[in-house]
Amino acid sequence: MYNSDLPTRAELPSSKQLRRSTIVAIVVASILLITVVLPSEYDIDPSRIGRLLGLTEMGEIKTQLAAEAKKDREADALRTAPEEKTSAQTTPARPANTADNHKTDELTVTLKLGEGAEIKLAMSKEQRLVMNGEALAAV
Repeated sequence: MYNSDLPTRAELPSSKQLRRSTIVAIVVASILLITVVLPSEYDIDPSRIGRLLGLTEMGEIKTQLAAEAKKDREADALRTAPEEKTSAQTTPARPANTADNHKTDELTVTLKLGEGAEIKLAMSKEQRLVMNGEALAAV
């Protein structure tokens, strides 16, 4: 697709202009790093401008949350280290007929933090699901 003519050599920037533009971009990026990014992301404020702009508080909150998350991960690792079997441990369901002819299945699922499991049931409309002593409606 034809959009425009190629520029002539006279229209292109010189090496001196390119160097100057590069240096200006590096200086602007450094200023933004020191005054905005470091205070708001990492709670590092060498220029003290971040505190004046209210950015240092954001950095403090982020570093506190990161420290708490690290402690939680370490605590989870200590708790789950002895049971390195599988990510989701299940006890197979065993049907048992009760005295009033209702079928009873029991399933125990143990999950680590952040994991999930899907359990599918085949039920008729008359059947009810009881979970933790509470009857749930069939869907």
